[in-house]
Amino acid sequence: MSKYLVLFFAFFIVACGYIPSSQMASRVLGDNVFLKINISKQDPENSVYITDILRETMLNKLGRKITDEYNADSSIIVTMKRLEFHPMVYDKNGYVINYKAELYLEFILRYKNGKEEIVNTKGSYNFDINPNSIISDQARFEAIKNASSEAFDEFVSIVAIRGYK
Repeated sequence: MSKYLVLFFAFFIVACGYIPSSQMASRVLGDNVFLKINISKQDPENSVYITDILRETMLNKLGRKITDEYNADSSIIVTMKRLEFHPMVYDKNGYVINYKAELYLEFILRYKNGKEEIVNTKGSYNFDINPNSIISDQARFEAIKNASSEAFDEFVSIVAIRGYK
């Protein structure tokens, strides 16, 4: 019975024309991608976090090779526009116990033919802290990591949709 269920599921996926978003994005980006992340002068520490996370995400989620600008099929220039922390939940004494990190990224996509597109994305992440305390570096890093991953996922979705057209 389980064999039939697996076969049915496999047939359904193949028959509906499902194509992974990474494959769709590769139609737009090509195999070799140049990735440049502009470091924010106002917030260099968080920009470094975002740089590491986006490089890792580019390799893991898209499977694209990061190369130099001259050998690239396309270039992605990423700029952190804003990083905000908003208090979301307060305890009975009025202390903040939950924050929402919102990260706004701008992706400039340059193709070999000279065409350029700008994609703005937003990622967010909710996290808890102890009452009457400040946001620790670890909590801040986790929030930035998850928010930038969400913003990058939005970028991949937009690029994949363009690859489908």
